[in-house]
Amino acid sequence: MKKRFLSFMAVAMVIMFLSVGSVFAAENMGVYVGISGGYVIPQKMTISDPDDGYSYFDMTLNNGYIIGVKSGWNTSFTRGIMAMEMEYNYINNNIDNSKVIASPDHGGIPATLDGTMTIHAVLFNLKARYPQGPIHPYAGFGLGYAYSSFGDITERQVGGSGIEIWPSESGGAFCWQFLAGVDFDVTPNLSVGIGYKYFATKPTIGDRYSDGMYIDADYRASIFTAGLTFTF
Repeated sequence: MKKRFLSFMAVAMVIMFLSVGSVFAAENMGVYVGISGGYVIPQKMTISDPDDGYSYFDMTLNNGYIIGVKSGWNTSFTRGIMAMEMEYNYINNNIDNSKVIASPDHGGIPATLDGTMTIHAVLFNLKARYPQGPIHPYAGFGLGYAYSSFGDITERQVGGSGIEIWPSESGGAFCWQFLAGVDFDVTPNLSVGIGYKYFATKPTIGDRYSDGMYIDADYRASIFTAGLTFTF
């Protein structure tokens, strides 16, 4: 699964930047590339059984960060009102090890979890934007694929000495997002922007036939970003 996702991501990134080479043949085509970073505020994440949907517990994640790259086109046939965009994002959140859960493996005894969740997400976005002037508000939505991973998770018994390590596992799933923001032109080709995204994915982590974790993780987050965009 991981190899297939990395292959898919590589192809998607090639598609994202294929248009860049062609912009030298014509001026002002509205093709753009950009980078961004930001702050991720996740909701409580429900951990459930992939087979019957039984909810084990709610996992609390600490606020984290996002790093992203994008390439797109402010479409000429809509006079720049609609933008089509490919985007890659890397998201990182640590598990809040101060929160007590009922251990799913040890009869519900109080326990804490310590570990990290990461997400690699590739999305195709459609955005509606205001094309005139130096300020460009926009709103849109995106659909794509997210590959999510947990590193080794340490489960510690509260008030006791019991410790268990959950081996690292990963899995992929459909993802989606709503996005809105505003871009400010600094020069005719360079803009800075701020934005908001609501991102969601629900991967199945692990395999039912392995000795590690086998769960559905319902990940949802509010994401605040800032970035730079260069338009050709």
